[in-house]
This record gives sequence, C-alpha cells and structure tokens, in this order.
Amino acid sequence: MNKKLIALALAALPVAHAMADVTIYGTIEADMESSKTYANGVKDANGKPKAVTRIDDTGSLIGFKGNEDLGNGLKAIWQVEQGLNIDGTTGSTSGNGYGNTFASRDSFVGLQGAFGKVRLGKLSTFLNSDAGTPDSWIYGNKGVNGQSYSSINQLDGRVTNAIRYDIPEFVAGLSGAVVYGVDETSTTNKQNTFSIGASYTNSGYFGTFGYQRYNNNYQTTGGEWKPGNYWRLEAGYNANNILAAAYYGQSKLAVANAAGTTGTDATATAFLGDTFAGQELKKKEAGLTLGYTLGAITPKFSYGRVWGASLNGTDLKGHLNQYVLGADYAISKRTTAYASYGFVQNAYRDTNDNKFSNEHTVAVGVQHKF
Repeated sequence: MNKKLIALALAALPVAHAMADVTIYGTIEADMESSKTYANGVKDANGKPKAVTRIDDTGSLIGFKGNEDLGNGLKAIWQVEQGLNIDGTTGSTSGNGYGNTFASRDSFVGLQGAFGKVRLGKLSTFLNSDAGTPDSWIYGNKGVNGQSYSSINQLDGRVTNAIRYDIPEFVAGLSGAVVYGVDETSTTNKQNTFSIGASYTNSGYFGTFGYQRYNNNYQTTGGEWKPGNYWRLEAGYNANNILAAAYYGQSKLAVANAAGTTGTDATATAFLGDTFAGQELKKKEAGLTLGYTLGAITPKFSYGRVWGASLNGTDLKGHLNQYVLGADYAISKRTTAYASYGFVQNAYRDTNDNKFSNEHTVAVGVQHKF
C-alpha cells in the first residue's frame, strides 16, 4: 500500500512542477588554498598570522524561483535562495556562516509590472546585486585572493525585513533601486537601514553608484548614537573580451565585533579584535581590475588600496595595498577552473605603534553553475 502511494506521489511531481513554474538554479564551488591572513584567526606566540591550508567553500548556493502571469502585464514573483557549505563546515563560524538557517540569501515575494518591481523579504542592496564588477574573483572569506578589503567584500550585503523597489527601464541601460529595512527587535534604539543605487551601461561602458545608511550605527564617547554610512562609485568597460573596472568609496561605520554584525566594518576587527567594537571607523578605498579573455582563458590582475583611516576621530597610521593575480579557465559554459594569488602589503600600525604583518593566499578551485 505504501509503495502505491509513493508511486502516485512521484507520478504527480512533473504535473506539480509544471503548474508551479519553478526554476531550480545554483552554484557549487570550492577551492584548496594556502593562506596566511588575519581572517584565518591562527596566530603565533607574537600574535602574527600563521600559514593555514584550507579546503574552502567559496560561495555555493541553491535557489528556487518562479512567477505567475496575472494579466495586463502584471506578474507575481517569488524566490527562495540558500547559501551552502559543501566543505562540510556548519554553524555560524563556517566559511559562509549559514548554519542550518534556510532562505539565508535573497528570498522574497512581490509584484512586477510597467511600474517596475516591488519585493518584500530578505533583499540585497543595489551595490550587492547590481555592482561589484571590479571584484571579479572567486574566493572565500578567509583569503586575500580577491578584493577582500574593499567594501565590495566587506560591506555589500542583504537587508532583512526589507522592501525593495526597482525602477522600470524607461531609458535603455539604466537601472536603479531603493531598499528599506526595518529593525523589528529594538524598542529603544531603532537601527533601520536605507540604501539607494543606480547604474547605466552603454556599449560595454558602465557607471554605478550606491549609498547605504544605517541608523544608530555607533556610539560616541559620550554615549550618543550616530548614523553610519558608506558609498561607492564604479566605472569601466566590460565587453569584447576586455574587462577594465575601477572603484572609489568612503565609509563611516562602527567597528565590527567578532560576530561581524551587519552594518559594521570588519576591516579593523581582524587586526584589533573586539577591543574597539562599536567605535567609529572612517576610511577611504580605491581599486582597479584588468582582464582579457583569450579563448577559454581569462588572465586578470587587481590592485586595491585602503587609506585615510581614523578611529573615533584619531588618525590611524599607515595604509594597505592589495595585489591579486590569477586566471579563470572556462572548461564549459557552466564549469570554470581558476587559480589566483593575493598579497596584502599592510603598512598599518596598532595602538602600540607595532606594524601589522603582510598577508598572502594562493588558491586553485572549481566552480559549476546549474
């Protein structure tokens, strides 16, 4: 009897799938790397980072999405997307930190029509979903073989309890969005978020701007809460096998604690620990990525710089330069092998005027999209 019920259920699956119009998609990717970075958290007796060999999930995910035609050009749209850890690590301290939570990435329900697109759920900022071309590397969150110290990696992300509006493309090549996130937990110190962004592309040339604001982001020495923010401008050319993309940005955000709370800056946390968590950190950043596709191979080079940092209004000595060299090899339309080497020249000094160590990562990996 049970076998008959199972057979009937399996026979009904194709019909249910067709009725629901569900698309299943995702990315499976991982690398093997040798890395000497502060982010690894492995240090010697002097507090300097030690080299570690890792098998790291670099951003695997699975998603389900669909839509329903409501007539008159109106559609109902939905999506559920989940980050994965195929290296076997689970919990909040894993490579992607997804643990057992479902819908950890962009997940929403909404409407789309001539007016544009409105969605409710957990949603990316415009900089996270529609920008980031200067950081075209595949890498994990413990390595420096990508623009790991830029806001592209450190700050771009998703907003929980959010509503997002995307403008219709009333001008060819123009896109933009507004995102607002509601703080549902605090009763006395609301930390709502707001972001806006826009991009224009034409014949391979592009320009993108995004801004994000966090209410009650950090506290002054007097205990007063202040809003934090960051913004970034990107521009370049990405067509005809050529990639040339640059960025410049500034941020003023609370220093993150070890948990890396959303809307905080983890750049200094890896060096200083939790000592300065919650304090105001300002900094400037800029970078450039160049690449050229030769058949199936795309060699690339990136340079990034962080400077002008201050902690609670006191300038921090030094700066940070990052260099990344590597190549992607397109084995097929959906499978890419890659190798990269990143080096960070760290000229910052701690509160005792001690120079921080340089960092490096060498990695080889594979990415498959379905």
